[in-house]
Amino acid sequence: MKQLIGLVLACAVGIAPTGVFGAEPALQPRAVQADLDALYLGLQAAHYDLFAHRTRAEYDQFHKVLSERTTKPMDRLEAAILLQRFTAFGRVGHARIDAPMTAFVRRLGEGGWFLPLLIRVDEGRVRLTAYADAEGRLAPGFELLTLNGEPIEVWMERAGVLISAERPYMTHALLEQAFAPTLWLLLGEVDQAEVTGRDPEGRLVRAQVRAVTAAERRALAARAPRLAVDFNSREFRMLDDRVGYLRPGPFGQTPGEAPDGFHRFVDESFGRLLDSGATDLILDLRNNPGGDNGFSDPMVAWFADRPFRFAASFRLRASPQAKAWYRQRLADGGGGDDSTLSALARAEAAQPDGARYDFDLPLNPPRPAPRFEGKVHVLVNRHSYSNAASVAALIQDYGFGEIMGEETADVPTTYASILSFTLPSGVVVTYPKSRIVRPDGDERLQGVTPDHTLAREPIATAADIVLEQALLRVRGRN
Repeated sequence: MKQLIGLVLACAVGIAPTGVFGAEPALQPRAVQADLDALYLGLQAAHYDLFAHRTRAEYDQFHKVLSERTTKPMDRLEAAILLQRFTAFGRVGHARIDAPMTAFVRRLGEGGWFLPLLIRVDEGRVRLTAYADAEGRLAPGFELLTLNGEPIEVWMERAGVLISAERPYMTHALLEQAFAPTLWLLLGEVDQAEVTGRDPEGRLVRAQVRAVTAAERRALAARAPRLAVDFNSREFRMLDDRVGYLRPGPFGQTPGEAPDGFHRFVDESFGRLLDSGATDLILDLRNNPGGDNGFSDPMVAWFADRPFRFAASFRLRASPQAKAWYRQRLADGGGGDDSTLSALARAEAAQPDGARYDFDLPLNPPRPAPRFEGKVHVLVNRHSYSNAASVAALIQDYGFGEIMGEETADVPTTYASILSFTLPSGVVVTYPKSRIVRPDGDERLQGVTPDHTLAREPIATAADIVLEQALLRVRGRN
């Protein structure tokens, strides 16, 4: 993300809510500084390339700026916000500290309140996606122009410095999901705020936004139509006698799911697809958070026509933090001798700290017949993250299918394979230990660009307009 290094970054913290880390005492200045120093040193040692998007001089200067804020005790949330600002400074989506957002979720569960400003960003316009007031003046489609007397662009910039993202498009995509919580981090638990903007009919409006609890927010959301699709769920169905639809959901084991649940679902879905005699499959990766290629590769093997792997290059960096992480995972029973985890741990142990090394990715063979030999059409959007973007890139680069929708905000050539280490105060830091290059070798900082662009869904509509567009295109091809 393109953020100013000077004044905007230095002034973004604001007043943080207090008391959301339970009864834990405030951190003394020495403890906050110790965390900040440990964070910087830890990221330098463990991150694949901390200085990929920022120079060491920029980092040193920003560390100095934040160090000047550690002269008085901080509550633990305020300290965590400061630490996330430093982590997000590197413009790498897989380097982050989740403690501030976790505190927000915890506070909501305790009955806390926040400003219900849920947004969408289209070509620079920031619009509401749901009602923000009981009176209906701030309806879906309302364009925000100012917040508390300052342009909304200023607030997007302030919020953006707390978001770990490679580029502004990804920052805005993440703020579509996290603008209200991020405002809570910036403003604290305020009772209200003033906004100005244009309603869907183009009239200028000035109004007060009252803070709401989670229950009140759900009541507001119920007033407007919304797409009734749970993108975190798994679904297969036939859209007609020729076109199947598969939404795999996250590429990993979900809560309450059996260890083989994903693989059984995929195998059963393709079995039904083959039995139907379908000629086309729409694979829906919209709003998919990603996951592990150990789950996605077996799915791709159902329609691949040649051996494949998810990356042209997969390089890792050895570090004390990674070695400690692998030892702990293996001690906890995280893999047998022949598992990928064990292979990664052995490769890591063989390397001196700081070394960057290649990890050989075996080619995945297509499934033996019968497998699906029809056309595959992959739906993506700006919220197809991490491994979902990688899967789309793999399918595109190998020619296994076509991509439809909008460019992904996340990038398939990326710093990934996240591990974690813990700061002295107990705050957990995630970081990327690998550099992944998409299968075609393209190293540009760019999302997966669709072969066929589909218009984004209208705000506040119950119909799945994007899927309808995709189906029309597939039927037209037939």
